[in-house]
Amino acid sequence: MAVGDEERPAPVQYASWAETFGESYWRLGPETKDAVVELLPDGWTFEGRRVLDFGCGPGRTLRHFLPEAERAEVWGADVSEPSIELVKRELCPPMRALRCEVDPPLGLEYESFDLIWAISVFTHLTDNSIPWLLELHRLLKPGGLLIATYMGRWHSEMLTGEPWDESKVGMNVLRHNGWELGGPGPMVLMSDWWVRAHWGRAFEILEIAPRIHSMSWPLMRKRDVKLTIEDLERPEDDPREYEAVRHNLHQTQRELRRQQRKSDAELRAVREEYERARSWRLTKPIRAAVRARRTRRRPSS
Repeated sequence: MAVGDEERPAPVQYASWAETFGESYWRLGPETKDAVVELLPDGWTFEGRRVLDFGCGPGRTLRHFLPEAERAEVWGADVSEPSIELVKRELCPPMRALRCEVDPPLGLEYESFDLIWAISVFTHLTDNSIPWLLELHRLLKPGGLLIATYMGRWHSEMLTGEPWDESKVGMNVLRHNGWELGGPGPMVLMSDWWVRAHWGRAFEILEIAPRIHSMSWPLMRKRDVKLTIEDLERPEDDPREYEAVRHNLHQTQRELRRQQRKSDAELRAVREEYERARSWRLTKPIRAAVRARRTRRRPSS
């Protein structure tokens, strides 16, 4: 879904979104922190480390790392200005916060972070997904760790209305007009095999923890490689690559047909309401006279 900067929708205002969903949104913060900590290797410590919550929103997870921020340099970054202002107001110091743009770079020093996590971020990134993955790779120190969640088998029926079939999912983009509908943007499904094949070129996949908050949570260690966007996007010699692209095309076509039917139905409803209006009934004779006049003027064949 390629869009130019002038066409790119305004970023979702996560602070307002969080207020809308209220308690159910904030309640997941402690659970998310626990999931991050439990995924870390045995013996890993925050002492003297530099860590980043990429896509931190208004600090749902970040605020639960305040104790660690007393002995580590903890950053939060997000595209939403209201969210970052909230983080600065409530958590800084000891936290540090940065508003980022829709596309990389982030603007922080490369090879300076020991740990980065991105919770429910790559679940919505499309054309800038691989560029951001490479940016996080550059930000990590040699051997640094990345946790970046993605949606897959537990969202398939809800988002597509079809059972999960891993052979038909690589990186499949759904709900392309999510921004326009006021949601969190497109919804992206990924399969474990695709993540291992593509993300695995930049990272050693240490573990993929299944179904935490209905998402897959990979723990990855930075590989000592220099890669381009094309390097990570290049298809594997795997028939599932072709099948996934083909299936995503069919999914997109179905979405467009559903959206067109919805638009047609809304237009019919507006027209019916208008035609029931008193002004429409009163002007009916005038419209009939105009049509008759046009018919009389039409040259005979």
